[in-house]
Amino acid sequence: MKKVLTGSVLLGLLCAAAPLGAKEVQMICTNPKIAYVVSFDTDTKVFKTTDTAIGSDITVRRVQDDADGVLVWTATAVFGGEREMLALFGAEKWMKYFYGNGSIQTDACK
Repeated sequence: MKKVLTGSVLLGLLCAAAPLGAKEVQMICTNPKIAYVVSFDTDTKVFKTTDTAIGSDITVRRVQDDADGVLVWTATAVFGGEREMLALFGAEKWMKYFYGNGSIQTDACK
């Protein structure tokens, strides 16, 4: 009985140490050329994509996590400049790419 109780206490302490609400969200997005996966970990603030046109060095600028879902504003270095991206993981899902010339590309996701 003592071993079971000790194990239960240890499990309880480990669960209490984990941040509440931390989650990884993921979606599959498409544009006219490819389909790609986008994911974000709300605990570690790591944003990833399988889109090879986007570099792997992605900076997370801001995160909003509310009833609408998780909205992530990111940036990455592209062609000597910076490209900003906005991803919405919620009931509505999309990726938006903002280009230096003022144009915006929106990819549908599911």
